[in-house]
Amino acid sequence: MFSLYNIHGPIASIPEPTTATVGVFDGVHRGHQELLSQMKGARLVVTLTSHPSFVLGRRDSEYWLDDPDEHLRLLFEAGARYVAVLPFTRDVAQMSACEMARLLHDKLQMRALQLGYDSRFGSKQNDDFGSLPQLAAELGFTLHRGEPFLVDGSPISSSRIRESLASGAVEETSSLLGRSYSITGAVQHGRGVGHTLGFPTANIGLGHTRKMLPADGVYIVRMAGHIGMANLGTAPTFAIDKTTLEVHLLDYQGDLYGQTADVQFLHRLRHTKHFDSIDALQQQLQQDLEQVRRWS
Repeated sequence: MFSLYNIHGPIASIPEPTTATVGVFDGVHRGHQELLSQMKGARLVVTLTSHPSFVLGRRDSEYWLDDPDEHLRLLFEAGARYVAVLPFTRDVAQMSACEMARLLHDKLQMRALQLGYDSRFGSKQNDDFGSLPQLAAELGFTLHRGEPFLVDGSPISSSRIRESLASGAVEETSSLLGRSYSITGAVQHGRGVGHTLGFPTANIGLGHTRKMLPADGVYIVRMAGHIGMANLGTAPTFAIDKTTLEVHLLDYQGDLYGQTADVQFLHRLRHTKHFDSIDALQQQLQQDLEQVRRWS
């Protein structure tokens, strides 16, 4: 049922008593990091492969704040000693809280269960979450409830981070995550429009990421150790409605084609818009570039 990992890779079983916590942990944001810091002993994170709201039909699409490999890496960086990946299916969704806790106790050496300040788990139709203290006494594990981590007076949540991304507020997103939000993809050959305009760009493939994209716009970014500007979205001036991510790096002379690049979003300069002429677009790009140079 579980796929088990330590920092070195897959493992067959967990060899010691653990303190476990259960959730999606999308993005492994500062609130998640704080929760893990409150855990004692061998920290075990039980993370789900799908958002429950998507599996149960309460959400039409499933966009994440991290990719699978990134998710594991971030959990270990946050202090996890073990990670158990649980495929979240409709069958798993029917498990009660006590059934899940008993499974963690029997299969994953769970001897303490750490809950988030407002977290609960288990089927709402078979709701026995309130019976966890009795089960803990029966099986001999302890229960702990964490404290919220507040930014600007409000708890951090993955939903709050998605809202900031949807508005293009990537600096706020970075503050909530504790790192710059990024998109990783292979550098591909694009349409060559940027080169024609005097701003050659690297076209980043988006087809293999599950991550939510920030709002369309022109951004200051960091890629391959260089500051640059990126256009994320369509190209209305050229009547192109496909979303692309194209990055122009300042003073970069190398060849990135075929490489995998990580694009960190640092600041949104403006929204995407239509220009009446190529000259007007070039003038705006020059102004954008000057802003990037001043920012860097």
